[in-house]
Amino acid sequence: MRITTSAVLCGASTALLALTALVPASAAPPEKTDSIWLSGEVAHVGELDGFAGNAHLISFFARTTGSGDAAVVNFDCPAGELPSWDPDSGCETLDIVGMYGDALEVHIDKQLKNGSVSGSVRAYQGEDENGEPIWGETYQLEAVMAGTGDAVITREHQEGFRHRSKDRPAAATTGQLGDMDLAGAVGNIGHLKESFKY
Repeated sequence: MRITTSAVLCGASTALLALTALVPASAAPPEKTDSIWLSGEVAHVGELDGFAGNAHLISFFARTTGSGDAAVVNFDCPAGELPSWDPDSGCETLDIVGMYGDALEVHIDKQLKNGSVSGSVRAYQGEDENGEPIWGETYQLEAVMAGTGDAVITREHQEGFRHRSKDRPAAATTGQLGDMDLAGAVGNIGHLKESFKY
């Protein structure tokens, strides 16, 4: 396991320190983030039913809170070529189909070595005249992830701000998004903790 530590020492005037000391702790409760997730992305060459183009990037992201999303980025590429954002690749980005879910079952072990997600996501098609989301087709998202390397820990500490993240590279051993195969998707399993106090 690799550990990366960074610290930024911020200078402050005596007056500012005195002012800070006078502010009651209850006046500014710390803001905290604690998020555990898994993610992956896989390329598909060839047409997909219901999607434009002849090459696609399929990705997913899911948190243990049950929320998550998926996306299919559609490309028109030279025959047989992998999809690419590189403008020199010959691929043209056609569109992106975003999907969202808020009731996913996500399980991740404490060592971030294994994880799984199961549930449905709905394609987002924009908003109606009242600003309400328009939902399209529903897709079943299923994936099992396994760690493929050592975890990397990053720590950062500034005045009032603390950050600690742990990320382990991972790949999908099995998986489906609707009829799309996610096996081999490359991503990570991660845990982020941050706090900020004014």
